[in-house]
Amino acid sequence: MEFVSNLQQRELIAEDILTNKNLIVDYDRKRNSNREALSKLKKDLSEEKKVWVNLGDMFIKMPKENVETMIKKDQDTLNTEIDDIRQSMKEKVVELEKLEGGDGSKSRAFQLNAMK
Repeated sequence: MEFVSNLQQRELIAEDILTNKNLIVDYDRKRNSNREALSKLKKDLSEEKKVWVNLGDMFIKMPKENVETMIKKDQDTLNTEIDDIRQSMKEKVVELEKLEGGDGSKSRAFQLNAMK
C-alpha cells in the first residue's frame, strides 16, 4: 500500500512540474508581447499622446504614459511570477528525486541561480 502512495505522490509532483513548465511558457509569451508593445510605443507611436489599448474585451484610449506604466508593472509582475515558479520547480525536482530513492545529488544542477 505504501508503494501505491509513493507512486501517487511522485505522479502528483511530476504533474505539478509539467504544469509549471507550461505556465512559464505562457507567462513568457505574455512577457514577449509586452516587450513588443513597449517597443511599438517608443518607436512607432512616439508622437502620440493617447493610444488605444485592449483591456480584456474592450478597447480604451488612454494616455501613453499610463499605458507604459501599466505594461512595465505587468512585466515586473510576470518576472517575479516566473522566478517564483522556477524556484518552486527546483524544490519539486529535489523532492521527486528523493521519492524515487535518490539523495538529491542528481538535481544539484537545477539549484543554479541565474546571474543578475
